[in-house]
Amino acid sequence: MKLLLKVLLIFMSVNIYSNNTDSLLRVLDQEIGQRHVYMCIKNEKIDHLRKQFRIDTLLANRYKIYNDIFEEYCTYKYDSAIHYLLKSQEVAAKLKNVEFENEVKINFSKLLSTAGLINEALNNMQLIKRNELDSSLLLLYNEAMENIYYIAQSYSNDNIYAPQYRKEERAYIDSICNMLPKGSIIHSYYEGYRLFKEGDLERAKMSLLELYRSLEPDTRIYAIVNSNLATISRLEKNFEDYEKYLILAAISDQRCALKENTAMQRLAVFLFKHKPEELVRAYQYINYAMEDALFYNNRLRMIQIGQDMPVIIKAYQKKNEDSSQNLQKALIAISILLAIVIILLIYAYKQFQIVKKDKKELSDLNEELNRLNNALLNANRIRGEAIILFVDLSSSYINKMDLFRETVKRKILAKQIDELYEISNVSEPGQSMQVSFIQIFDNAFLRLYPSFVDEFNELLVDEGKIKLKEGELLNTELRIFALIKLGIRDSSKISSFLRYSPQTIYNYRNKVKNFSIVDRNSFESCVQEIGEIN
Repeated sequence: MKLLLKVLLIFMSVNIYSNNTDSLLRVLDQEIGQRHVYMCIKNEKIDHLRKQFRIDTLLANRYKIYNDIFEEYCTYKYDSAIHYLLKSQEVAAKLKNVEFENEVKINFSKLLSTAGLINEALNNMQLIKRNELDSSLLLLYNEAMENIYYIAQSYSNDNIYAPQYRKEERAYIDSICNMLPKGSIIHSYYEGYRLFKEGDLERAKMSLLELYRSLEPDTRIYAIVNSNLATISRLEKNFEDYEKYLILAAISDQRCALKENTAMQRLAVFLFKHKPEELVRAYQYINYAMEDALFYNNRLRMIQIGQDMPVIIKAYQKKNEDSSQNLQKALIAISILLAIVIILLIYAYKQFQIVKKDKKELSDLNEELNRLNNALLNANRIRGEAIILFVDLSSSYINKMDLFRETVKRKILAKQIDELYEISNVSEPGQSMQVSFIQIFDNAFLRLYPSFVDEFNELLVDEGKIKLKEGELLNTELRIFALIKLGIRDSSKISSFLRYSPQTIYNYRNKVKNFSIVDRNSFESCVQEIGEIN
């Protein structure tokens, strides 16, 4: 588990050296997403120290273990840090070890100042006899006093007490610098910090940048150096670097599981004031800062964050309300557009149906027009053939009359009066002409109405249907109704045409009508409609 977490840390450190703040913000977001991982690492380390405590029973060793656990908790959990300081105090009292007792007092003062209890911290430090401290404890003492006066001047921030606190702080910084070995990381830090406090921003920045490049991102000193570089950049009004160093400090705070931090809060306020487009991040970061303060149980930090938090939350809520209103307006607009689209689709569908109907009607009209044109052509053809029929009949009759006239003329010239008389009394020529006429009529009529026989039989019952003999085109009944079809309905005219008596024609007509499937009175009208266009 521990190895896996370390490998994860290595991979997640890759993008931290980017100078692009947008990229760094994305890295910070990723690190925040891994907060629980870093807390697991921290808790594992503390659990390991606790296991050592259970094994080792020597008081001196227990004191060291308690002190190590305190160091882990002092930036992680305030109440737990106090708890293990009290444990250390008990052991120091049992051992009657003055150095241990002084170390506990110094550590208590550090914690008290962190909580904003400046007077209590100073009172506790006054219990220590400075001249009795060895070099290591004296360095710890000076660091604690510097931290107390730094916090004091930060919280007072006035023209009365703050200048005195700053003066005291600088004095302790000088003492620390004089005590530390030159070239060490902690000396380089305090040297840059001293230049910063003296107002030499350029040299302070150069010194801290040189140190910054040699530090590992997952160390507390890395977070502190970046926080100081951010402060220098703000004083130089270089807000791009200010944001960058705050992000780097916040990233380091996450990786070290430092719950006592200021970078996240400062970054949230900066984004809120200078980058309105990052309001969501500002809201998230101020909440994470408050979450850390609550976890650490730093009441003073909670108050500080609480001063910045309401305006950010209010702006965030307003943005959400505006977004909600905009979304509502967008939904209304979309609904209206959707309604319009539906109306247009319905209208288009109706228009399509109308066009489709019109197209069908036009198609039907075209078909009807074609049918009527064909019927007209057929009527013209029938009319033409009727004329041909009339011409053929007339021509045939004229030819026969000419032939008869020539015969008569020849007989007269030959004085064959008796033979001429005999010819005029013989009916054979007339009969021959009648047969020829009937054949011509049958052929011509069936050319006009080729389906006449079939359609005529459709008007009759089965037993009355007319069956023609082989080679026969029309019989007498069909010729009678063929003439009726042509408009000759008078029996006397039909009898004259077919050389039958009117009574015979009448009888034929009645005989056929007896087999009609339609009303007798409308039978002949139906015959006249044969071959006609409906």
